[in-house]
Amino acid sequence: MTLTCRTAAYVLALGMLLGSSVSRAEDTSSDSLGDLKVRICGTPAYPPVSWIAPNGRVEGVNAALIRALLLPLGVQVDDQQNSNWRRCLKEVELGNVDVISGFRNEERLQFVTYLDTPIIEESIYFYYPIGAPFEFTRWENLTGMRIGVMRGDSFGDGPDAALQTYPDLEWVSTQNQNLLKLADGRLDAVPMGKLSGQLQTAALGLNGRVGHTATDVNDYWYVAISKKSPLMKWLPELNERLERLLKNPAIIPSLLARQKTLYLRTMQRPSQEAK
Repeated sequence: MTLTCRTAAYVLALGMLLGSSVSRAEDTSSDSLGDLKVRICGTPAYPPVSWIAPNGRVEGVNAALIRALLLPLGVQVDDQQNSNWRRCLKEVELGNVDVISGFRNEERLQFVTYLDTPIIEESIYFYYPIGAPFEFTRWENLTGMRIGVMRGDSFGDGPDAALQTYPDLEWVSTQNQNLLKLADGRLDAVPMGKLSGQLQTAALGLNGRVGHTATDVNDYWYVAISKKSPLMKWLPELNERLERLLKNPAIIPSLLARQKTLYLRTMQRPSQEAK
């Protein structure tokens, strides 16, 4: 499928999902970005909100909304990614990638501008080996624990500072590494999104081997534009269009359901491979 055909097909499919939202947005748009080409990337560790398919395509609720935001304006979106999340962030800082989605923190504010409307709320949980459960009460309780953290991950400025202060951190490139280490008892805990942790545990065939406990962290995913991107001059238009898209109460539940199904169909392993 050519890029033009793929774009048309995607906009048509999204229009069916959103009812009349896409066509109404197109009718009220006074300008077009013409033949502008932009790149997006994302974290592979937060399905169904953000993940990378085996073919290298950025998937998830956030990527679907970013495409919905840009494609009707005539923007060509390069959504192929062959890097981890840490490298993705660096490419945004350098201006080689135009759009990401993620939590807001002070470090990222140095090189991106966030759109005003949050996409989706994410609760952060700690995952642990089922044979060594613990209940989260405060960050100080992590002292001396072996904590697996994915490179580039952030849970907000306060939790990030606490993680640097109390536990023994082991940095990895993929969340699968963390979960497999947990199942083998080589880590004590891993901070992950509630949705993503449970979905990836199921995909790896680790149900019954990894447990979880809630933390005090709840945060929102935002669309972020690189300050070096040509999209910066379109911020008012993009803010308006994103707000209009997210006023549809069905969009997030519909995309979550679709992305959960797609992730498990694409990524699920036979349970014996994870043992």
